[in-house]
Amino acid sequence: MQIIGTNVTNNPNGKVTVEFTGEGGEGISVTVASSTGDLDGDAAVRRAKEMMVQVATFGIPNEAFVEAQQAADESVVETDDGAEETSPATGSFSSPKAVS
Repeated sequence: MQIIGTNVTNNPNGKVTVEFTGEGGEGISVTVASSTGDLDGDAAVRRAKEMMVQVATFGIPNEAFVEAQQAADESVVETDDGAEETSPATGSFSSPKAVS
């Protein structure tokens, strides 16, 4: 999914919802717990992307996970307003049948 927009919503329960909008109406919504209330927009987006990488690599051996995390950290996308935004890693991940 090519991300074309993000929306950050602070919920009254102390959680933050980050919505990633993609081309063709696709979307992913991530709820991030913020017990200290210190998640501003940028920090919430970074944390949501970290969570998506963790979910995408669930069941993949540690080495592949580290590579995917590094790829997510190093990808930068230029947003419409000219600000840089870290982009999640793209690619095809498939879980192995057994994890050792």
